[in-house]
Amino acid sequence: MKGTTITRVSTLRSALQPNLLWVEIEDADGVVGLGETFSLAETVESYIHEGAADYLLGKDAGDIAGHWTTLFRQRGRSGIGAETRGAAAIDIALWDLLGHRTGLPLWQLLGGRSRERIRVYNTCGGPNYVRAAAVAGRQYTGDFVRDPYDDLWGFMNEPERLAESLLAEGVRHMKIWPLDDISVVNQGLHISASELRTALAPLARIHKAFEGEMEVALEMHARWTVPVASKIARAAEQYQPMWIEDPVKLDNLRAIDEVCRATTIPVLVGETQGSRYPYREILERTGVGIIMSDPCWTGGVTELRRIADLAATYQRAFTPHDCTGPIGLAAGAHVALHAETAIFQEFVRAFYHGWYREVSEGLPLIENGWLTAADRPGHGVTIPEEVRKRPEWSARTSRKGA
Repeated sequence: MKGTTITRVSTLRSALQPNLLWVEIEDADGVVGLGETFSLAETVESYIHEGAADYLLGKDAGDIAGHWTTLFRQRGRSGIGAETRGAAAIDIALWDLLGHRTGLPLWQLLGGRSRERIRVYNTCGGPNYVRAAAVAGRQYTGDFVRDPYDDLWGFMNEPERLAESLLAEGVRHMKIWPLDDISVVNQGLHISASELRTALAPLARIHKAFEGEMEVALEMHARWTVPVASKIARAAEQYQPMWIEDPVKLDNLRAIDEVCRATTIPVLVGETQGSRYPYREILERTGVGIIMSDPCWTGGVTELRRIADLAATYQRAFTPHDCTGPIGLAAGAHVALHAETAIFQEFVRAFYHGWYREVSEGLPLIENGWLTAADRPGHGVTIPEEVRKRPEWSARTSRKGA
């Protein structure tokens, strides 16, 4: 049997992280690669073993582009459903396997770096943010924890202290979402002048205390209609946010373009899109200035790199998404180091200093507001054996003929 032939496809899950699914692929020489995806883990696990493993087993692990094409043609080329997320995790694992086989880091496999390090911004979630299982109609921001890194509580209650603590770590960029509660009450259809002042108060307070030192992005989670999103954006302009993110849903590109035209603030979108095809439409038909994409959702390393190149073709900035898991952070970071117009790598310091370290080794290095890749092959992240043996962990394996 050829050494690069795929002999095993395994999935790993932890009851403490019910949204996360890890995928492990092994070749005939015993070389292993690790991938990851997020949301409805059991559903994606079923797809991998029932819809993808039989195809992969016996194939050459090095034919990454061919496997991507086969898996994506099976179920179409847009959206981030279970098949897309499963294929994304497989793609990340195959790139990681290639890195371990060659001894090279992922950024080098992609053709080298455009920069040796990249700035990070902190997404201000807390330790339990998005930890609960994703269920329709349920908010899963997590319970507040009086923890040094409960930054969600921090931006809602003590935004100046939060900004100060980030600056002390050298992090000069952050993202907050103070409008979400009002959007739930008003269904995104209306916001009064007093509600708007209240919601933008954290942004205003940070701007007043740290203008020129801390830059803040305003996340809107696609909860608003065009006129309300435009009203919010115009009101926020005085505080000079880095960008507004996902002000409206991307179901109608004219809608997002109307918001772009209504404000001087750069608009960022993209984390919920699957494959490069919807990004081309966004870039061609809207004034969106910054493209975001998630390797664990949109198609793995293969498609994330293509989306980054597409953004550069249209002279737009690019940043990978991370609010999911340690491998998503690492894979995105390697692409960000490689990509021509990458400006940031997102991270959640509550995760990075917390549960990411509880389940993995080999994380990218973040110091004084900058990220560099770990000096390890592939994307660098591994799950130690002692972690896999914990009682809350489970595994499922497919082998040829089994």
